[in-house]
Amino acid sequence: MKTKLSIAALLTTACFTPAFAGSMNEPAAAPAPTVAAADWAGSYGGLSLGYGSGMYDQGVSALNQDGPNIDVDGLMVGLNYGRNYQNGNTVYGFDIGVSTGVDGIAPVNTWGDMWGCGSGECNIDIEGLVTLRGRYGELTNDGKTLFYGSAGLAAARYVGGIYNSDQQGVTETNIGFTAGVGVEHMLQSNISIFGEANYVDLGTLDFGTNGGSERYDGEGAFFTARFGVNYHF
Repeated sequence: MKTKLSIAALLTTACFTPAFAGSMNEPAAAPAPTVAAADWAGSYGGLSLGYGSGMYDQGVSALNQDGPNIDVDGLMVGLNYGRNYQNGNTVYGFDIGVSTGVDGIAPVNTWGDMWGCGSGECNIDIEGLVTLRGRYGELTNDGKTLFYGSAGLAAARYVGGIYNSDQQGVTETNIGFTAGVGVEHMLQSNISIFGEANYVDLGTLDFGTNGGSERYDGEGAFFTARFGVNYHF
């Protein structure tokens, strides 16, 4: 009888020992899945709506002759085309933008140190703006939002000076530079929205003559804030 009981006890121990041993060690947690970056590579095009604001100092800068300050501002509507390249969470590329510009007028009898709006209003009108920029940015961990910086060339068609005088110029073109920062978010695989702030310096804007060998001109710059949507293809 004792022998039978011993055999039964051994069988019972053998059956239940693996279960108890296994319960002492919990299974290892599976590694968290890696989130793949969204695909930003390829071409895109879009449109934007923004606002620009700045100031230009009129006068004859070559002779250090100051005139009145002209505040410029205005609503800006634009189109853009660009191309992205991607390496992991890094996105870089270029874009080309075309937009309306900013303008401003100072009333008659507004004066600076040596020049003033005697014969008519002092004016600056940046009729159109074209930019060619490089872009470089980093994606957030989910790959849907891009923070970027940009810099490049800016060119504009403009006219300005003092109405009803030799200082009023004709429409001309000037080239300068632009730099800015922005954020873009991918709503769908081919639709994104963006917002950015930019600084635009077009250099010295030449207007009419000053009655001598130098040009009447404007020196200044302006800032823009714009928001838009891009279609990726």
